[in-house]
Amino acid sequence: MSTSALSAALIPLHIAGEPAAPPAPVVIGASTGTERPPAPTARLEAADWAALGVEPRWRGQETGDCAAVLSPLSGPATGREPYKRYAEGARQRGETALVIACIGAGKQTHNVFSGTVASGIHLPRYHGQISASPLPAGVSPELTDGLDHAEHDLATRLLNNPPHTWFRLTHLKDRPSGHGAARVYPPPGEGELRPILVDGLGAPVAGVWMPASGSARWFVVPHGTDQRLLVQWLVQHALPAYVPGALTRARSPLVRDPALATEAETRLVETIAEEQRTHEQRQTELQQQLAALRAVADPLRDRLLFGTGHPLEDAVHDVLVAAGATVTRLDAVYGTNSADLLAQYNGRRVLVEVKSSNNRPPQSLPDKLLKHLNTWPALPGTEPVDGGVLVVNYQIKLPPAQRDAEVYTDRAFADALTVPVIGSACLFDWWRREDWDAMRHAVFGDTGSSQAPETAVPDADPKASGRPGLLSRLRR
Repeated sequence: MSTSALSAALIPLHIAGEPAAPPAPVVIGASTGTERPPAPTARLEAADWAALGVEPRWRGQETGDCAAVLSPLSGPATGREPYKRYAEGARQRGETALVIACIGAGKQTHNVFSGTVASGIHLPRYHGQISASPLPAGVSPELTDGLDHAEHDLATRLLNNPPHTWFRLTHLKDRPSGHGAARVYPPPGEGELRPILVDGLGAPVAGVWMPASGSARWFVVPHGTDQRLLVQWLVQHALPAYVPGALTRARSPLVRDPALATEAETRLVETIAEEQRTHEQRQTELQQQLAALRAVADPLRDRLLFGTGHPLEDAVHDVLVAAGATVTRLDAVYGTNSADLLAQYNGRRVLVEVKSSNNRPPQSLPDKLLKHLNTWPALPGTEPVDGGVLVVNYQIKLPPAQRDAEVYTDRAFADALTVPVIGSACLFDWWRREDWDAMRHAVFGDTGSSQAPETAVPDADPKASGRPGLLSRLRR
């Protein structure tokens, strides 16, 4: 069998600039030491282009058959012959004009109206320009939603190999000129700059500009982005997604005609597609399960950690039910004359008083539970209880990780307490870990049982006791 390489040709790529010149020799004593070195830019050597499967076409070379344009400095000069020939060739072939334009190179200017501005990019045919404003050091861009595969891959590469400086991008559209002019010809072009990466304020720092016709895609990235990264992405992702005809002409193995595939290749492609469909279906099912879990966990998490009043009481009720207890709300029967809840488990009955405090809780809170324990026997229709427990959500204004570990940090006062005092954050932690034994022991004391609670069936009532059971059921 022949082992010769595939007869793939290099993909012609127009480089809007000049070939990389060899570095100038350093002359000792020629520098005053005051010059500021230029921003680092990764340049490709001649051998690198071929290794990436690309034939660079520079100024003065034919560009009409090029697959795309790479502009490492400030966007291609759309009014000059190289870009005109490239764009016309793409139009005649019915292909998308694909441009990767680096923005922000060169001298920066400053004025009181727009602040510091770097070199922008002029778009073709009256579509305006994209301006660049340098951002402070330490900006951490984020992916935007709705990206296709190629856009997502480029954004990820930029995040993993960030440039020296990020720029805030702004699309400035052409406006009619002249006093009172209602029309101009040709009219300003319509287009959109869609972000693929945004800064913490939601402003685009990398994006793709497309005219309303959809005939072009200009990917705008910061100056200083590694050229090898951009060319690799162009060949491996952008061309297959947007200009597959260029790969077909170059007989690239990245694009294959299914009609020429062997039976074995076809079967394997179908198997891979089926595996992909199965994976996507399974992923959808898991995402639905995760959404159901979060629909239960989110409100309980919020109420136990940040809730007050009745929402906090409801959350305490729900997690005690999840631990297997029978819980009765007392406010509707006795009002403020009793505790908030009556909890029962394995023959033990306790009153549960629920309180909250924005800061450290006052030491008077346990007295409220003791008062309810003393008045409980005098209330109509009551049966004896085995004690009570105070649940407190405290230091609500602080993040949970910054709160005191104990409800009361005064050790002498805490040791003198005659009733259990539990932080609602502790209840939450036991609930999220499904540590029912720890929760029951804290609330009911030694019940002589360590069996797991039965999983309740979700009820239509949003306040029903079965709601927390959904979390346990879905986790198993």
